Amino acid sequence: MKSIRPILGTSLAALMALAACGGAAAPSVAPSTAPAPASAAAKPSAAPASAPASAKPAASGAASASAKPAASGASAAAKPSVAPTPTTLPVVPADTTQVPLTKVAIPPIAGKTLSADIMEIDQAAHMLYVTDRTSGGVDVFDVTSFPGKYVKTIPVPGGGANGLTVAKNVNKIAVGNNDSTVSIIDINPSSPTVNTVLTTLSTGGKKRADEMDYDPNTKKMLVANSDDAFVTSIDMDGNKISKKIDVPGGAIEQPRYNPTDKMMYMTGSEDNVLYQFDLTKDTMVKKTDIVDKCNPNGLAINDKLQIALLDCSNKAQPQHMVIWDLKGGKVQSTTDKTGTGDAAVYDAKADKFFATAANFFRGGQMAIFDGKGTFLTNVPTAVGSHGVAYDETNNAVYTQDQLPNEGVMFTFQVPTTFGSSAAASGAAAAKPAASGATAGGAAGSASAKPAAAASGSTSGGGAASAKPSA
Repeated sequence: MKSIRPILGTSLAALMALAACGGAAAPSVAPSTAPAPASAAAKPSAAPASAPASAKPAASGAASASAKPAASGASAAAKPSVAPTPTTLPVVPADTTQVPLTKVAIPPIAGKTLSADIMEIDQAAHMLYVTDRTSGGVDVFDVTSFPGKYVKTIPVPGGGANGLTVAKNVNKIAVGNNDSTVSIIDINPSSPTVNTVLTTLSTGGKKRADEMDYDPNTKKMLVANSDDAFVTSIDMDGNKISKKIDVPGGAIEQPRYNPTDKMMYMTGSEDNVLYQFDLTKDTMVKKTDIVDKCNPNGLAINDKLQIALLDCSNKAQPQHMVIWDLKGGKVQSTTDKTGTGDAAVYDAKADKFFATAANFFRGGQMAIFDGKGTFLTNVPTAVGSHGVAYDETNNAVYTQDQLPNEGVMFTFQVPTTFGSSAAASGAAAAKPAASGATAGGAAGSASAKPAAAASGSTSGGGAASAKPSA
């Protein structure tokens, strides 16, 4: 997906403008290494100005919104005439569960800044695959136990990898590249070509091949050529392009397959719509206006209840996420307890939605919803943590750490008690692995704890049912 560290409390003017899935620039502020008492963080005197409502997501590799340095020779004692305005409001304790973030090192990029996008876990093989623009390929992690450990990087052509999806019933993965190509990788452990690129296909676009999802019924992968506004249907059995399908609109984002109706859905972030495709015929069958000012990036589907979570990219207040009624083709509910994210997934075994809120105005978060679409909690991660994968075996979430010079992934085990209740019980999270528990002997500190939440509720943490203004 596009663009799109814990920064909590009253951080001053340092957040980066991140475009969904486009190689987010890293912020200049490193995470706190120890939590402060909940009462320590004062409520800011002024809320940040609302970000403008922009239907079109920012271009890949958005520039950072950093303050200009002081003029040369300025007096150290000079005081600013206007007090700085906070760029991030404190979290709401009732909506937030603090857990340790374990770091998993990526040895080939040690000391570098990770630029990663989509990630997915092969649950049966216990392998996590991450598109990594810094290493120039797909990073592979063994997640048999918690935390996972780095195994290798599979090089891919195309000037940087974006989307990625596992096609399990053909034992392959597809990777969308910056030059509008799609690489198909063999992941069959008994194959002599395992973990190598079998072929790279040109989709014919001028810009990147981005996110995708797999239809195991037709054995086709639908790839969003996000900035060229068309999709590509790829026959994963025959390793060939099936059809190019033009989309009647602007920038597009996340495709998701629905096993119940055997249709592929896809978010149209720029036009604030949801598309529907029939891959048995390689045709687009429907375009539905979201109406709510969401401009969705991420899409995750609970096919048993026929609902979807739309991870909204719109930064205008109130920032929020949407639960969508797939049958009715309409908004079922909204929540402003979280918002402004990118990738989202639903896991049937956990019966939970996990949605990134990397640009939330209360700091980068991982939002957790139950299978009915009810908001449960936010787990503070970092600005730039805009991808997500869920490990069923260890009940763990993975996301990228795009802090400067870290070269690691973040992971945490999903808490069973949420918000204020978790803090009171002391059972918010599982203990992180010991420091250095990463592959190849690469040092990976156990986890930098995010700063504690500021006490008191402030604007934007209202009831889950509160709908954003029209």
